Amino acid sequence: MVALAACAQAPEEPTSSDSEVAARFGDTVITVAEVEEKAGGALIGLYQQVYQAKDQQLRAMIFDQLVDEAAAAEGISREDYLTREIVDKIPAPSEEQIQQVFNQYRAQLPPDETQARQQVTAFLGQQAGQQVEANLKARLFDAAGVEILLDPPRVNPVVEAFNPFRGPADAPVVLVEYTDYQCPYCDRAQPTIKAVRERYGDSVVHVFKNLPLPMHQQATLAAEAALCAADQGKFWELHDWLFANKNNISNDTLTAQAEALGLDIPVFTACVDSRTHKAKVEADAKEAGEFGIRGTPGFVVNGRILTGAQPLEAFVAVIDDELKRAGLPVPGAEAAEDEGVEEGS
Repeated sequence: MVALAACAQAPEEPTSSDSEVAARFGDTVITVAEVEEKAGGALIGLYQQVYQAKDQQLRAMIFDQLVDEAAAAEGISREDYLTREIVDKIPAPSEEQIQQVFNQYRAQLPPDETQARQQVTAFLGQQAGQQVEANLKARLFDAAGVEILLDPPRVNPVVEAFNPFRGPADAPVVLVEYTDYQCPYCDRAQPTIKAVRERYGDSVVHVFKNLPLPMHQQATLAAEAALCAADQGKFWELHDWLFANKNNISNDTLTAQAEALGLDIPVFTACVDSRTHKAKVEADAKEAGEFGIRGTPGFVVNGRILTGAQPLEAFVAVIDDELKRAGLPVPGAEAAEDEGVEEGS
């Protein structure tokens, strides 16, 4: 696990010199670095917002210049170039797509069927247009050899030996998940995590950490029990069962499932009853709080924070960027350009 932990390390947000003085009184000196360390999670979200604003503006500036250059090279106006490369390439939504969105969001649409259909069609057209534009941007950036040097703020998760993980310990991308077994949004995120692992294979290692929320009465029990199952090599099996049965977690149901998984029941129940892994679960939750992650699910990708049940495209954007920064190939890049990125649940 040493190699895996090393992958997760990354530089902090470079805000000031460690020796810069913030305050002085009597014989006491407080540096800016000490203030930032104490502020912890309160600052991380602000750093992230600043980075996102800079990154969006930087990419927009690059895209604008590349479009102008491409249009000039062909002897056409910028408007004609964008019409040809984006507007004319937006596919009309299929009837199946329209019906799927229509049925999913019917309660939020106007009662009038015609108006509702128009809204759905406009929504799908906007989505398709954004994807076509993203594909054009990717092509132009690749052709120009654009290298983004603006580095995002990062945190430093510590991967302990007790943290379950899937994938090579030396993978170039470390995806740390902080989750709650009774959180419905955490449950929704599981297919997306699976899609990430399938898409990137050995390029990503998925590390599991616990963040049981106080509002979920059996979440802490579930977290500790899963680590008890890990002691007998059955963590992921109980992990999957817990999400599938998040509303039916108790000592009795856990014991029954442990028996179904072939665990040594006296050892398992003793582990659960004595709360053997209480401190480990608390350590995971404490770390998440230090990073400003207080809701679930929360993710850290090579030190970069993603919060909530994000769609697959959010993970793809960060992981692709991390692989490119490392000079590594990006799996599925051609397919994503041709077909668009499919969202997870």
